[in-house]
Amino acid sequence: MKRSVFFQTPESRKGDIITAALKIIDRSGIKGLTVARLAQEVGFVESALYRHFKSKRDLIAFILDNTLEEARSHFEAVEENLTDVLEALKKLLYLHLNFLEQYPGIFKIIYSDEIHLGDEELLGKLDLLTSAIINFIKKIIQKGKEQRKLNQDLDITIGAIHFLGLIYTAFSYWTIKKRKVSLKKVGELLLEQYLEGVRA
Repeated sequence: MKRSVFFQTPESRKGDIITAALKIIDRSGIKGLTVARLAQEVGFVESALYRHFKSKRDLIAFILDNTLEEARSHFEAVEENLTDVLEALKKLLYLHLNFLEQYPGIFKIIYSDEIHLGDEELLGKLDLLTSAIINFIKKIIQKGKEQRKLNQDLDITIGAIHFLGLIYTAFSYWTIKKRKVSLKKVGELLLEQYLEGVRA
């Protein structure tokens, strides 16, 4: 399986650029990301950045592609033991939240109006990412219904979308609270309530 840039060593040039770009986006949003600011953050001259990425849009596309690869690595980790679907859902949630806690700028990319309104190709990449996550959650929920561990009346698609909403809600609350609360704990409390509604 292809490894995402997030697995690369800190000395990787592209890894350095991505880490710096996400820090800027986290502080100032996508509009705050400029080549000049990025070059200053990384310690490159601007011309050196263009050897790795042709444009800011090219950089954002690369981040989305690699976020998809990262999500797929999460799926692999969860699939190692799908005998307990409730634990599988918990593990998946924690993997996603831990990743977003490490790279919070990704959240601003995923929910940016610049992607939603301005660029069909980037929106397509975002749709691919979201669909991959939802489809994997649906797979877990389907297995849970087959094992009679989840409510037989549960709509698989709605259940998956609702689960995805836990990630958004937990991260948003964590941000509003200036990241002074535990993101994992917030996610855990939301998950408990979610499971109360879907458990058989």
